Order: sequence, then structure tokens, then C-alpha cells
Amino acid sequence: MTGIVTAGVAAGLLGTAIPANAVAGAAVGDTSYAFTVNLHIGEGDRTRACSGALIDAQWVLTAAACFATDPVAGGTVAAGKPALKTVATVGRNDLLGTGGHVSEVAELAPREGTDLVLARLTAPATGVPPVPLAATPVAPGEVLKAAGFGRTKSEWRPDKLHAATFGVDAVTNGALSLSGATADDAICAGDTGGPLLRQTSGGGFELVGINTRSWQGGCFGSSETRTGAVATRTDGMHFGSALAAGQTLRAGDVLVSASARVAMRADGNLVVTSVAGKALWSTGTAGNAGATAHFGADGNLVVRDAAGTTTLWQSGTGAAGGRAALLDSGDFVIRDASGAAVWSSNTAVRGDLDHDGRSDMSAWYVFPQGTDATYTFSGKPDGSLSGYRKTYTSAVGQWGNEHMKRATGDFNGDGRADFMAIQGYGDSSVKLFIALGKADGTYGEPAKAWEVVPNHVTFHESYMTPLAGDFNGDGHDDVAIWNVDRTTGVTKLWTLTSNGNGGVVRLIPSEWSGPKGTWLASRSKFVTGDFNGDGRDEVGLLYGQGDNSIKTYVFPTTPTGVFTTPATWWTGPAATTFDWNRALPRTGDFDGDSRDDLMFWYDHTDGTDTVQTLLSTGTAFGPTPKLTLSGRLDISSMQLVTGDYNGDGRDDLGAMYGDSSTGVVRLWTWTAKPDAMFNGALLGWESSPNSFVYAQTHFMHPYYA
Repeated sequence: MTGIVTAGVAAGLLGTAIPANAVAGAAVGDTSYAFTVNLHIGEGDRTRACSGALIDAQWVLTAAACFATDPVAGGTVAAGKPALKTVATVGRNDLLGTGGHVSEVAELAPREGTDLVLARLTAPATGVPPVPLAATPVAPGEVLKAAGFGRTKSEWRPDKLHAATFGVDAVTNGALSLSGATADDAICAGDTGGPLLRQTSGGGFELVGINTRSWQGGCFGSSETRTGAVATRTDGMHFGSALAAGQTLRAGDVLVSASARVAMRADGNLVVTSVAGKALWSTGTAGNAGATAHFGADGNLVVRDAAGTTTLWQSGTGAAGGRAALLDSGDFVIRDASGAAVWSSNTAVRGDLDHDGRSDMSAWYVFPQGTDATYTFSGKPDGSLSGYRKTYTSAVGQWGNEHMKRATGDFNGDGRADFMAIQGYGDSSVKLFIALGKADGTYGEPAKAWEVVPNHVTFHESYMTPLAGDFNGDGHDDVAIWNVDRTTGVTKLWTLTSNGNGGVVRLIPSEWSGPKGTWLASRSKFVTGDFNGDGRDEVGLLYGQGDNSIKTYVFPTTPTGVFTTPATWWTGPAATTFDWNRALPRTGDFDGDSRDDLMFWYDHTDGTDTVQTLLSTGTAFGPTPKLTLSGRLDISSMQLVTGDYNGDGRDDLGAMYGDSSTGVVRLWTWTAKPDAMFNGALLGWESSPNSFVYAQTHFMHPYYA
């Protein structure tokens, strides 16, 4: 059994204690303890029960031993999906009743260095008030309450919630030693992880600990008479999704969101992890046990050693009055007092439709019968891509693909992939549709988010190029439109800012515009990404000069999402060595440094192919392309999509290859190394001959391509 040895507790208790569970006290008849959770872990013959405390609508705090392979021996619990199916019931005093909330547990987030774990509910318990965490420590002699389900004095497996009273015998840095107020007050076998509570002046409760061990005196089936117990302290524990000025993360503290975790580890490393429990980004400060992360009044996030005298890492941001926040999209950002993003970890996993912490590839498939569908290929732990799932089906004649442009994004900021489509119609009207990703890993029905009336003086589908990205840094992807005015011929970038629900707030013109006859769409290849690491996406443009040489521009944005004058980030060599017509650009954070980079798949005249990567410095690409991959493939039979397919925090390269000679379609991935080089090709799904038509498949990107 894991736990912290506390002074004043008999050695016999520590040597023979087993996990604490339900409380041998009076049955609860009101809603005072409604936040107490019953956890049913496992199925069939492999089941166990635990308690917990609802501390947020979607999060339960309980004992890590509940999820250990051997609950008595304890041990490390892996982050991510529980090994055994777990169902949580909360807001129900009687488990045989019908009130409250029932949900499966989707994910575990262990609190390192303690016997505590956070369990995320698949469906939030929005109707049950959570219990607040105590800010001040418990003192010896205080009287506390413990609550839980499970064994009592007379019942082996009761179905009702019980509460008991305990006195505090001793307090250490991590634990509380307790004694039952009477012989009838004990913590019994059945539910490790029940809440230990202090009554507040207003008559409510606050959480001071989680019960972990007990003598089980007076419990059903036990001859023991001692009622002592041990609880892991929770007072002062930081929980939430943000740090305000002056707040600190200490070893074991965790910030949580729908798609990521930020943990201050015991070794001194501040780490962002995905829902799969894989590290996506860190401060690189491991080896400094006891280090803390402090968000100062000046808006600078600083990791210091245990003594507080040495700065190990800092964000270097000036955001007085702001906060550091972990967004549901998966990005850890710093915002100033106005809410404008000034720094980002860039850890949102793009294109993750099934929300498993790995990117997926979604393709629009056109059937000759007049229907359309999306097929999604999921990223696997090794970075290969699985077979397809049909994730959306249209009605017959719903879409006109010859006048349709699609892109992917996360338009409601929930960490799941969505897609958008601009559809042009015969009367010259244009409509923007957004389809949101659903919890079952499919797309919802596309809903109209914006439209252009017939014969509009500015917009026409044929002159519009849609692009997706979080251009104002609010955690929701927006839609940018590169548009050539149908009346004046002037080129301008427009921003349709997201309302966070799949709709649009307003249309904003850029501060920049290109005169008629310049900035030709036919000479432009578009990409998007956060190239400077400020938490707002930019638009990148690979422009073909008159001699077919290349110049790359980046269009930055203001905190309101307005595009400003572009800057030149890279100028290519002469077209004789680097021809715009042969370069296919893609973007991603290939070295995991929180800034998106630019790469080209280059089709050489001798039939060979190379991938050349231009790493971002924050103000430019390069300056020299890095040769990261080479081979011999027919780019005309390939579609390239970047994403983090193995969920390691670095973007990889994926491709569908259609072999016209055999009718076989294959999915390949090249996973990125820490130095931005790519590993060898990894074969994922492949079709049987002529069963999947490559020519009818159109992969979706954050930019129309």
C-alpha cells in the first residue's frame, strides 16, 4: 500500500493497514455529502469499489491505490485510460436509487509523489456541486468528517452513503493520522479514496484529505478494535486550469483541461501531457527535485530550484495582470491582462477526432452516386495509421464538389477535430458550413455559420481560399479567407472569428491589401501555423516569383484576429535549384520547440524526392533547408498530411499513396525525431486492389490544398 508514514501512528498500523473504504458511521439522509463518489472498478469477477470526491464537474479526486494492479501493495498508476472499466456514481446517497449522475471514467491523471489520482468523467456531473479544496492546513485536535460507501459494522456491501467523525492526532507534510471519535466511527474496507472534510463557517464542507489506510476497527468481518486511520492531505493543493499572478505549482500539482495536463513533477520538470499520458512539451528542468513553477505579477512563468534562488527556465513574457492557462484545445498559454495570448506551448494535437491524444487523417470521399462521406484514419501509438472509419455521410446531391473548398480545425476549442466547407452556388451566393467533432469520434451534420448573398460585390467562391487557425488566440480556431475582390481586383485577408460553438462572431478585414494584379492566387501556396510561438496562428504564403524562385511570407495577426502587413521569412535560391512548381509545402512543429516549422516535399527532375525542413527561429525560417528525408516516390499519386500521429509532441508526415498499376491504396507515415529528422517510412493501412478509389479521395488540412 502506498502512503506517507506519519509521526504518532503505531508501526503496526503502517505494517498491516489495508486500503480504507467505506465509513462505519451514520447513514447520510440529506445532500450535505452529495459530492461523495462511488467508483465501481472492473467487470465480472475482477471488481473492486472505491470512493472519491467530486472537486470539479468533470474531475474526481481519489486514492491512486484504487487503480493499482494490487490495491493493497499499491504501486505506480499509469496516466491515461484506466486499465479496468470504471463507473462513477455521484449525487446519490442510495446506490439503488435513480438520482444523481453516473458516468464512466475516461482518464487518470496521477498526482506524482502522493497516493492521489485525478479521474476525469466522460460526462460532467453538472448538476452536483463539487467540494472546494481547503486552503489552510489542518491542526492536531481538529474534528473532521469522513464519508464513503461500502462496508459498515453490520453490512458487508451496503448501498448507502455513510459519514463518521474523526479527530486529528498528528499532521505531517503529506499525511494526517486520525482516530475515530467513538468506537462506532471507523473507515472500513470497501472504498479507498473517500473524502476527509472540515466544516466551514457557512455550514458546508471543504476537502482536507483523502482517506487511504485504516485499522478497520468495528467493521463487518473484522475483529480489530482500533479505529485509527491515515489520510493524504489535500489542503493547499492547486487544482484548476489556470495560474493567476502570485500562484505556484509545487511537486505533484496539476492543471487540467479537456485535452491536456500540466504537471509539476517531483524531479523538477514542468510537463504538458496529452489525454494519453504522453509528454508533449516540458521545460527540460528534470534533475531538480523540489523545483516550483511560479507565475509572477509581471506575467513571467518561472521554474526555480527548491531553494528558490536559481532560475531554471522562464517564459520571458511580460503579461502583468494576466494568467497562465491550459486550454481545452490542449495549448498551455500565457495571456496578458486584456486576454491577448503572448506565449504558447503549441501542444494542441491537430486533427484528433477520436480524442486519444494522437492526430488522425480525415478524407472527403466523393461517390459517383452523388453522395459524399468522410473517412477517418486514426493515428496509432507507433505512428502508423489504422484502417478507415466512416465519420460522416451526406445526402444525395447535398454538395457540389466542383465549387467546394474544405479545411480542418478545432472551431469550438474542445480538442476534437472539426471541419469546415465553403460551398459556392449557381446564383453566386456562398455559404460557410462547420461540422463539429462528436464524442463518438464522428462528425456532426455541417451547420451554416456564415453566408454571402447572391451577386455580392466582394466575394465569389472562385476567388476565395479558406484557411483555419486560431488567429486571435482565444482557444477556438477561426476561418481566414484569402480573397480577390470580384469588383476591384484587390487582394485582402479576411477573418471570420469563431464564437466557440461552431458559429461566427464577425467578419474582420485585414489591415493589409494587395493592389490589383499582385499577390496572384495562382502563384500562392498557403499554410497556417503558430510560427512565432505567441499563441496566435499566422498565415504563411509560399509565393512563386516571376522566375519560379520562391519567397515565403508570414502574415501576423493582432489579438483581435486582424491580419497585418506580411514579413519575408525566407527567400529561396534560384529557380534552377529550387523551383516553386516542384515544391509542396506543409507545416508542423517538427522539433517540438513550440513553434511551427515549414517543410517542402520537393519533386526533383531526376525522379527523386526530398523533404526539406525550414525550422522556425520565431522571426524567420531557416536560413538553410534541412534535408530530413529522401527517396523516390511519385508525388502526383500522393496526398500529404502532417500531424502528430504517435502523440509524442512532434508533428509527423503522413501520406496516402495510390498505386495505379495495382489499384492498391496505402497509408505511410514518417515520424519525426527530436532533431526534426524523420524516421523511415512506416506502412499502416492498405486496401485490397480496387476497393478504395484514390482519385475520389481528398484529404483535409488546416489550409485549403
